Amino acid sequence: MSYQTLPHVPVVTARPEMGARGSVLEVLEKLGTVVVPIAVGVYALLYLGFESVYDTFGITPEQAGLTQASIFGHLLGTLVLLFLAMLPLLGLIVGIGWLVDKVTRGLAARVVAWAREKAWLSAAVAAGLSGIAYWGLLGLVDVTGTPVLLTVLSVGLFGLLVPYRLLRARPAGRAAMRVLTGALVGMGVGFTLVGWMTQGAEDVRAFGQGNIVLELTGFPNQWAEVRDSEGRSVSKGERWLVLGQDAGAYVFYDCGRTETIRRPIEATILSRIELDPDFSEGDTKEVRPCGYAHT
Repeated sequence: MSYQTLPHVPVVTARPEMGARGSVLEVLEKLGTVVVPIAVGVYALLYLGFESVYDTFGITPEQAGLTQASIFGHLLGTLVLLFLAMLPLLGLIVGIGWLVDKVTRGLAARVVAWAREKAWLSAAVAAGLSGIAYWGLLGLVDVTGTPVLLTVLSVGLFGLLVPYRLLRARPAGRAAMRVLTGALVGMGVGFTLVGWMTQGAEDVRAFGQGNIVLELTGFPNQWAEVRDSEGRSVSKGERWLVLGQDAGAYVFYDCGRTETIRRPIEATILSRIELDPDFSEGDTKEVRPCGYAHT
């Protein structure tokens, strides 16, 4: 009885092209659970910011002819600009991280991987990032007394740290923690932008000039001299802020008398129209209160 020996076939374990932990789909999924809540939080607060801006002039956005669709269009452009501004910053952070990892010969990556496995440390980082929302809120309402930093640390330590640690126990909990952290970060950024928008509206009301945030959100800082249908000046030769139009009427803000005025469109002529005027003439002179009257 003869035995035939088969040739040895080496066993080669195929190396997966992309591991489950570092696959493209996983990266996109994690980015989505962070970026989308941030965008939603920023959008929601910017919408409230529009109400704060027009409240500065004593009206609502609807009374200036703004609908939810038009506000969405303004804010969508703002979100795109924020994304374009943050993308290079994110790329810079990734590049610096890659360089540090190369210089340390992989030590930095191992330290990051080790830190991710420490539930308390991850929960502390998430709680710290979530505190941005309360930092922005307290900066907006201008609370006096307790220092803002102490308040934020107290909220993160006693209100978020333990719940985040419990969420880290399960995969679904970790995903929920990323969503919640992203939403709170978006709210913090949104509160900060709302504060800048409101400050810009107050500057427009007092001096006629806003700031870059108010301009990026699409607020029409347009000034014009108002005349009646026969060409006689209603604004006494000065220019009024054109807030919008609604129900067949223009809505103006007269800075000199600090009041909001409505006039029918068919009986109104606009002249000397200018968008985002520079009342300082290129920083060559000081802008006085109601500075548009001195142009």
